Amino acid sequence: MSSKTDEIVASIRAAILSQRLLPGVELREMSLARLYGVSRTVVRQALQQLGKDGLVDLPPGRIAMVAQPSAQEAKDVFDLRIALESHVTRTLIDRGSPKDIAKLRAHLKREKAALKAQDWELVRRLGAEFHALMARLAGNALLAQHLEQLQGRVALILQLYNAAYDRHAGCLQEDHEHFIELLAKRDTPQALELLCSHLSVVEDSLRVDDAQRGDDLHLQRALALSPLRGSAS
Repeated sequence: MSSKTDEIVASIRAAILSQRLLPGVELREMSLARLYGVSRTVVRQALQQLGKDGLVDLPPGRIAMVAQPSAQEAKDVFDLRIALESHVTRTLIDRGSPKDIAKLRAHLKREKAALKAQDWELVRRLGAEFHALMARLAGNALLAQHLEQLQGRVALILQLYNAAYDRHAGCLQEDHEHFIELLAKRDTPQALELLCSHLSVVEDSLRVDDAQRGDDLHLQRALALSPLRGSAS
């Protein structure tokens, strides 16, 4: 892929992770080409990569759209998160260093600052990045890559099924703080119990009978906030 393709992939992924871009929004090649100032070929390459990551649906002969995970897929994703992040937790407790704990605490400080400022987009993004940071610190690059890709699916699920994430943000950050302390104490049973409870709070807030979907106008507004939009020519 070209660097421009990579930038478009990163831009759309960022819009999804920050929950600016809703599931079901049509991703018309011509519209995206105008927005980003590139050819349709470059856009098509970006959409194909996003499709491989499970963030975009590419039905044959139809317009690409932001993925709409089913209720069953939502359950499967959270089950997979618990399995993968449980492994990450055990690894961090076994191999984690004081520097790793310090990095997690520094990240949590940014989370709290975003919440205090009521910057909800940043609160959501940093909340997801806390889990991605854990995976990177665990030292398994492939696992970290899978978890980061999974975060995009989680963001779509939270939007599609109206999870009240913002309402729980303060409690979730408290969980992060307590979790860091358990990691520092190398308390595996309590850390795993908190992890499962933490993820269950988010999963239990899903309302699978009340899905939200976007439209073309929403696409323009969402991607107008992306860093690449200002640099495209």
